[in-house]
Amino acid sequence: MNEWRSVRLGDEHRLDAFDSGRPVLDRWLRDHARRADVAGTARTVVWTRTVGADVVGYFSIAPTQVLRESLPSKRLAGGFTVVPAFLIGRLALDVSLHRKGLGSEILLDALQRVVDAADRSGGRLVVVDALDAQARAFYRRHDFVGIDGSDRLFMKIATARAALAA
Repeated sequence: MNEWRSVRLGDEHRLDAFDSGRPVLDRWLRDHARRADVAGTARTVVWTRTVGADVVGYFSIAPTQVLRESLPSKRLAGGFTVVPAFLIGRLALDVSLHRKGLGSEILLDALQRVVDAADRSGGRLVVVDALDAQARAFYRRHDFVGIDGSDRLFMKIATARAALAA
């Protein structure tokens, strides 16, 4: 990731030119990411080139919890009825970076931050809500487990930790 800086969203970052090809993701970054940060409901991390402040990728992470009965496997719950988790609520790259393998890189960046947060404060799962079939397939390729008929996918923090160590 030498070409990219990965930092928490700040006022210095330029968002206007960001185009992921998914208007809903672009609008959330421009219209809601800073507000969520100030409110403490989510933290957004942006990718910029090493020089400049134009955002070329981002993801948002928020704490959440999952009920055991909503999980595809009770093993994911570890015996708990309510499972502490982290939600990767948004993840996107600018269209100029599509098809370069950087989707996996930005996901690993997000997973590293989730694992670090879990090490500090606890948490058992990583949760994503896939935007569409293409996003579901992306997360499944990265070892997330889905529920048939649902856009929600899960990964144990331990699985994320192992993927980062590989």
